[in-house]
Parts: sequence; structure tokens; C-alpha cells
Amino acid sequence: MVRAVYKLTSIFLFFLSLVSLNAAAGVLTLSNGDRVHGELVLVEREHVVWNAENFGEVRIEKAKILSLDTDLDLKIAGREEPCTLAGHRREQWELYCDEGSGWVMDFPAIERAEPYVKFVGNPTILHGNVSAGGVFEHGNRERKDLDVNANLDIRDGDFRHLLNALYQNQNRVEESSLEKYQLGYNLRWIFSEKWFSAANSALEREEARNLDLGITVGLGLGYQFYDTDKTAFSVQGGISSLKEDFIDSELSENQDDRYAAARAAIDYRYKFSLGPEIYFNQEMLQSIDSGDDYQSNARLGMRTPLVKGVLMEVAYHWLYDNTPSLESEKEDTKLTVGVGYQW
Repeated sequence: MVRAVYKLTSIFLFFLSLVSLNAAAGVLTLSNGDRVHGELVLVEREHVVWNAENFGEVRIEKAKILSLDTDLDLKIAGREEPCTLAGHRREQWELYCDEGSGWVMDFPAIERAEPYVKFVGNPTILHGNVSAGGVFEHGNRERKDLDVNANLDIRDGDFRHLLNALYQNQNRVEESSLEKYQLGYNLRWIFSEKWFSAANSALEREEARNLDLGITVGLGLGYQFYDTDKTAFSVQGGISSLKEDFIDSELSENQDDRYAAARAAIDYRYKFSLGPEIYFNQEMLQSIDSGDDYQSNARLGMRTPLVKGVLMEVAYHWLYDNTPSLESEKEDTKLTVGVGYQW
């Protein structure tokens, strides 16, 4: 009887050990020699998120990781198919994708990697913000008023959809109302670890610049140096086609209503540990047909959280058009101070 109980206990412990091995399907080895059993949640630019068997979910700096072992198929940014991690030794990952073809990549340079089953099951990430602020503007418009803008960032797998909308209104008793509408949509496809192709489009109407309707479409190539919760920096270059209809054609004799232009853009943001975030983006357009026809716009701002989801934002906008309509200034500047909601 005792022997039978002992045998059953041994069998139970054996199966229990198998279940434990399945529960802890990976091992993270740190530089100090510690081994953390668990499962991979996410690899980011500077950290690895690991679901530890004994401690729950933890974030560990990449510099402190000696090796990472997991039997899960991975989704690497820029690769469509699942990849298997064959080996990891501090600075390099050995991966097998494309039905067995192997390749090696630097572990610190990996922008994002996650279990493929998680990527397939929930690939969409949504971020956005809306804000309203006071405007102090000089140039084509001298005013103190309000503007409203909204931004939406939808990440669906290797595709990223960026939408933005802006409305401004100047309404004074002594002069007619001057309005501005702007709607933009940008699509990015991450086809490599850092490289992405981009399609850009925009609709705009601005009465102060004699613009009845401006339509811009373009294609280009971009490079993402890094993109984390803390900071991001990318550059783009490409070709755009612009079509502009003017409110008063007599004031636009020196302007082309349709032309092609070379485009360059940069986008940067940085979030401080205490909460505030600064950002800077700039776009430059140079007409291919005329060297004198160029324009540039930039935005520099800071967002500071007040309470959860609610923030204060201060932004400086700058626009320069070297060939504006007659009676219009080449340069516009604007300072906005307002509050908004971010998710």
C-alpha cells in the first residue's frame, strides 16, 4: 500500500514538473547571473517587459540582460512572418524566419518584438489628443482668438495611420471673419526594422492667405531612429504634388496653382521623467520647377499633465511662404496656450 502511494506521488510530481515547465516557457538571464523564469511580453527600444513566474510583470533594461530564451514565435517590426529565436548572447539575436532562413540582428537595435500570437490577436493600438487654446498671432492675421485641433494615431500591425484636423476662426466686429480649416492623413508602412514608406495627403483652406482650397498628396521614404514611450525621432523625404485654388485670382498672379515639390520632414518628441513632454516637427517643400517657390512650416511645443488624461499645452507655430499672394506676408507666427485631453 505504501509502495503504491509512493508510486502515485512520484507520477503526480512528474506531471506537475511538466506543467511548471510549460508555465515558465522562457528564461531571462541577467548580467549579475540571476535567472528569471517566465514569458516574454514585449521587447522595446530600451527595455524588455517580462512576465516573471514569481514576481509578475517587470521591465528590465536591455543593458542588464545577458541572454533571453523563449520558445514563442516572435513578431519583429518590419517582418511579416513569425520568427523563431534560436539564440541570444548579449548583443545579438539569431533568428530564423521565411521558412528556415536565418539571420542575425543586434539586440539593442530592436525597436519592437512581441509574441506573434499576441500580434495577430490584438494588433491595433490607438492614441490621440484633442485640445483648445488661446491664439496670439502676428503676420497675415493680427488676432487673439481660439483654435481647436485633434490628432489620432492608429497602429495596426506594421501600418500606422496618422490623422489630424485643425479649425481656426477670427471674428471681429470691424472686419469679416477669417477662417482656416486643415485636414491631414498620413500612412506609414514599416517594411524593415527602422525604414518605412510614407503616403501623405492634406486639404487646407485659409482665407488670410487667399487660399480657397489646397490639396497635397505625396509619397516618400522615412527612417525611424527610435520610437518608445519616452522619446521618438524620425526623418522623411519624398515628392509631393500640390494644387491650390485661390479666393482672389488677381492677388495670386505670381503663384503656380499646380506644381510638384521635393519634401523633407522631421519629427521629434521627448518625455521627461517628471511628466512634461516636448515635441518638434517641421516640413519643407521646394518647388521642382522654380527655385524661388518654397515654403516651410514648423511647430515647437510642450505638453504638461495636470490630472490623468488632462494636459496643458503651449505651442509655437511658424510658417514661411517665399511666394505668397499679393498683400500677404511671407511669414506667419502663432503662439497657443490651452488645455486638452490625451489617451
